[in-house]
Amino acid sequence: MQTSLKFSTIVLATDLGMTASSALRYAQALARQHGATLIIVHVIDPVGYAFPEGTTQFARLEEQARHEVERMEAELRLQNIPVHSVLARGTICERILQAVQDHHADLLVLGTRARTEAGRAALGMIARHLLAEAPCPILTVSPDAEALLPWAGHWRRVLAATDFSAASLTALETAHRIANSHLVALHVSPSTGNEQSLKLEQLRFIAPFNESHTVPVEHVVTPGDPAETIASYARRLHADLVVLGAPDNELSEEDYPSSTILNVIAHVPCPVLCVRAGVQTDATAAFAAEAAVPC
Repeated sequence: MQTSLKFSTIVLATDLGMTASSALRYAQALARQHGATLIIVHVIDPVGYAFPEGTTQFARLEEQARHEVERMEAELRLQNIPVHSVLARGTICERILQAVQDHHADLLVLGTRARTEAGRAALGMIARHLLAEAPCPILTVSPDAEALLPWAGHWRRVLAATDFSAASLTALETAHRIANSHLVALHVSPSTGNEQSLKLEQLRFIAPFNESHTVPVEHVVTPGDPAETIASYARRLHADLVVLGAPDNELSEEDYPSSTILNVIAHVPCPVLCVRAGVQTDATAAFAAEAAVPC
């Protein structure tokens, strides 16, 4: 089955660090499959080099970054991937968002260093702003995603978690469109007994969305900590992709420890596709209305 989710322009935000290669290769695989243009964005924040002794270091760093980005461009062109690079100065999130808007990107790819606490903290600072502001879906790629490169863009096993919010319903619809072999629709709820049965009935109503879809859908309603449960199911499924709804508002630093989406991104081995609530079709409007019925 071919995905109905089309990417024409993909922006890759990279820090050019050791783990950036995983995100680059994943974005490269997506660009090849979709025939997309790949935009490589690297931002240097001059604030860290504002003192006189930092001027020389900043110039050296900028020159090194330019050479590295040019090398990446040359390699991609050898593979016939249309590529353009943006080397910018300024606030990292603002410059990334500007590149996404300037190039009308369909997807923003972020590499993560989620294996370390420092990496998770860095991810939290950047992702919490981008998740709320990016006009397109965001795909986070950890170093562990290297093993899943063969299925980049034609994802076999997909896990979509929903809390029945508008964004998570959009995420579930997106997952339904791109899953090639198996879709797990998951709702984590503290409810038990009859309430859990009603939630399961709702979940079965909203996925699958149409009878013509031939990919098997497994519906799961279970209690537990949302982030831990999603991560556990992703590992159990050997998921190629997790799809989540992005928050409407920017998360604060205090939200990080309790944020489901940031903790899932930091702990699952596979890429995570984060989507914001989109314009409702007649179908998704019906699903949202059904999900809003009190249980």
